[in-house]
Amino acid sequence: MPVDERRLITLDVFTERRYGGNPLAILPAADGLDDATMQRIAAEINLSETVFIHRSTDDVPLLRIFTPKSELPFAGHPTVGTAVYLADELGLGDGAILTMRTRSGLVDARIRRAEGETTAAEITAPRKPECRPAPSAALCAAAISLAEDDLAHPPRVCDAGNPFTVITLASRQALSRAVLDASAWRDGISETDAPKLFIVYIDDNGGVRTIHARMFAPSIGIAEDPATGSAAVALPALLHEMYGLPDGEHRWDVHQGVDMGRPALMHLRATVHEGVVASAHVGGAAIRVIEGTMRADR
Repeated sequence: MPVDERRLITLDVFTERRYGGNPLAILPAADGLDDATMQRIAAEINLSETVFIHRSTDDVPLLRIFTPKSELPFAGHPTVGTAVYLADELGLGDGAILTMRTRSGLVDARIRRAEGETTAAEITAPRKPECRPAPSAALCAAAISLAEDDLAHPPRVCDAGNPFTVITLASRQALSRAVLDASAWRDGISETDAPKLFIVYIDDNGGVRTIHARMFAPSIGIAEDPATGSAAVALPALLHEMYGLPDGEHRWDVHQGVDMGRPALMHLRATVHEGVVASAHVGGAAIRVIEGTMRADR
């Protein structure tokens, strides 16, 4: 049987150290691979996401993003990691803007590069973040094995191109105690349009600038994710609901992966204009780990 060999790179994203953050696989020359083959490759690699880069007629790279079970229209750590990879390959300097195409639309990435430091990128969400109603507090608490009084705010669906059910907790300890109850999740949340659970504790000591998070996504084959940029970049809509953010620029540090031994740091930024969240951005560093080839049957 003929064998198709493709270049394969992995990076750890939202970290400056290898073996932290969220691992990402990239196949940088994916032209000719059909959907079924890309899905089989993503399942074989078995990371939370694998990116397949396709050429396009306008020289804007098309990113196809697959989890082990399904394709995503947009995701944060794959676009940040791919931006860092492309910046290194193309020799882009500090401040350069790189545009990529996802199934949710065009995504711009600003490259950050300083002497002796790991390359970083900040992406702009393809859509303005928004919030809408979510399943009840009782259903959401049961899905993560907690009591209703562990919740600090009614659950909301937050979406900036990839919807999540966001569950805000009252303490950092509750966040650590959270465990997915697969049966309760199936009964209450799995069939909604936002079955992925983004669980957050907002440390509002000193102006709401630090957020701790975890993410469970059994619907797409991810038991727990070390860093979820597409969820983080949707949070400003909820933060605006909760705190009434004034016009201007706002920044937060989002820590994720700590409870699973892969600490990640996402830098979240949003602009509010005339009382509305006008744009949301998430960024961080990424570092290469593996380079080689992957074989696929034709």
